[in-house]
Amino acid sequence: MKNNADEIRRLKERLGQGTLKTVIIPHISADGDAAGSCSALSEVLQQVGIEWHILTCDFIPEYLRFLKNISSAISFQEKPEECKRLLADADLIFMLDHNTVAREGDLENWVVASPAGRVIIDHHPDPDPQQYVISDTQVSSTCELLYIVMSQIWGKEIVTPDIAGALYTGINTDTGGLSHNSSHPQTYRIIADLLEAGLDKAYIHERIYQMNNLSRLRLIGNVLLNKLEVNEQYPVAIMPITREELDRYNYKDGDLEGLVNIPLSVHNVCVSVQITERRERVKLSFRSKGNVPVNEWAKAFFNGGGHLNAAGGQMDLPLAEVVRKVKETIPWFFEQLKNSGI
Repeated sequence: MKNNADEIRRLKERLGQGTLKTVIIPHISADGDAAGSCSALSEVLQQVGIEWHILTCDFIPEYLRFLKNISSAISFQEKPEECKRLLADADLIFMLDHNTVAREGDLENWVVASPAGRVIIDHHPDPDPQQYVISDTQVSSTCELLYIVMSQIWGKEIVTPDIAGALYTGINTDTGGLSHNSSHPQTYRIIADLLEAGLDKAYIHERIYQMNNLSRLRLIGNVLLNKLEVNEQYPVAIMPITREELDRYNYKDGDLEGLVNIPLSVHNVCVSVQITERRERVKLSFRSKGNVPVNEWAKAFFNGGGHLNAAGGQMDLPLAEVVRKVKETIPWFFEQLKNSGI
């Protein structure tokens, strides 16, 4: 946690300076780590008497709305004027699980225009310069980093069972159920702390992994049966998904969560790419085994980035063209791996 101690100390001092109005923002298309960190931080701020509001550029998926305070998040799509007002009046804006305001979608311009100080708490590389930047790419998740921040500012006793559950949601989902980016002993010491604080691990697992509906299962089954392609020359699986298929199976945000990891269970597949046609753009999700850096592939061609084993991207092109670009750049990617000795 290089340099973070001083940043946390500065943030602690700022949080102690009188009455504050704060806004908490996850990245666009919030996942378990983004929603979990927003839930946990809002609960802590509420305990210590600091006003907070969670704002989103879109909507937090249904399967994550069991987390405390997430159902009260205000979407810019539904209440743009309220979002603008809260941002204009804020003293501090917490940017959780993202490293740049560009990941805030329609909120970006209003965040930039706000006089509030901005606080990044995140584990992605190359964060933007802001008034406070607490960043560590070695942790499993933003929720793990947030636990460290909260413990140093308020002490471990601030963690309630609800906060413990929110933090564990982020740690668990961002590591694929502790299957990647989760080999540091600190991660498990923090999970032990959360259990001591009242974490109901079985309940969190039930809410995340055992709340399927038939339409979601049929969507996933269709993709695996009819859309999954494994490259004949390279150990890459590709899953293109059309908007028509999403509509046919009554898609809801979060229904594709975890799908991109399934092809990695095939012994001779080391990279999985999910390519999903959404209303506004085509989204890409990359996953890999071992030390194969799919974030470099996402960054080089698909306006994206992320972690070594888990990255994302997006393109303003038709689905067929994005699929073609993925296939065309597979040889380039594996040539880079060969040249780097991986």
